[in-house]
Amino acid sequence: MESVDADVSTVRGVAAAGFWDEVNALVDRATSLDALRAHRLQLLAASLWRSTGRPVPIELRDDERRGAMLAMAAPGLLRRARAACDGRLMLMKGPEVACRYPDPAARYFGDLDLLSDDPRATQRALVAAGFVELESPEDWVGKHHLPPLAWPGIPLAIEVHRGPKLPGWLAAPTTEELMALAVPSATGIDGLLAPAPAAHALMLAAHGWAHRPLGRLGDLIDVAAMLTEDERAPAAELAHRWGWSRMWTTTLKSADALLRHGRATLPLRTWGRYLNQVRDLSVIEFHVIQIAGPLFAASLRELPGALGGVVAQTASPWPGETWGAKLTRSRKAVVHAFSDQADHDRQVGHNPWRR
Repeated sequence: MESVDADVSTVRGVAAAGFWDEVNALVDRATSLDALRAHRLQLLAASLWRSTGRPVPIELRDDERRGAMLAMAAPGLLRRARAACDGRLMLMKGPEVACRYPDPAARYFGDLDLLSDDPRATQRALVAAGFVELESPEDWVGKHHLPPLAWPGIPLAIEVHRGPKLPGWLAAPTTEELMALAVPSATGIDGLLAPAPAAHALMLAAHGWAHRPLGRLGDLIDVAAMLTEDERAPAAELAHRWGWSRMWTTTLKSADALLRHGRATLPLRTWGRYLNQVRDLSVIEFHVIQIAGPLFAASLRELPGALGGVVAQTASPWPGETWGAKLTRSRKAVVHAFSDQADHDRQVGHNPWRR
């Protein structure tokens, strides 16, 4: 098995042992395999259960095999990408965060996210080197990354980013500012950069809010694993500089409450109770968090636009979806309002684990 070259023993497990004990306790509290997957805890569960002599269900063994296959493919793909193009490349999320886990194989990722000074030039260079665009560039105009790329025969995509994924109401730091905060990647791949830990923790938090505001334990675990005590002050300073303080404070206090015996926050006592209960959201909860999220994370100046964006997104069809299909999906959402989101996704023909 190919592995990363760096000796990352000083990186892995930087969080106190008690932190990972709390993570394991949350894993054991999960109500179902669907709940584990909804919170991206399934590989942590498999690792924990195997280490304690408990049987690992065959479904989780399948997840482990897929995760191991993708982790094995990642170093080679990253080396190919680094060799194929000029300029700075920054690895975000995925295997970079996995280096902070006691067992990197327990942190699942499904693609490789690269930030570039010149995304279009990087995309062209990768295509010229043999990578294949999986979708039409026209479908990705205005998105935060260019069409996903794959190397033939390897089921792991690369996404070249214009910037980090953020909620629409957060101001984005410039690529130059992020690159100025870069450090060598913990993967040990020559010439590959990563965000400094404090900046990376903020980017991970914002990415979570963009998809599911306080919706997944795995997002909070990533943030907390990236953030040592020494990195908290730099993260707070960056959050203030970027105008992210409210989002960051809500994220950090919620992570501390769940993982470091901190005081329970208002979101965890109300609309975020599924986190402490370690269960999948219901359909209605999934919609509630889209509205509640900005209320607890956007500034007063940002709030009207944030709520307007939520309403517009909820009321509009998905890209490529007809209005008829949208209305059918909405009717099913009402019927399934109190069902788990995963069950609803299956009912409407979508993969629940792509959310």
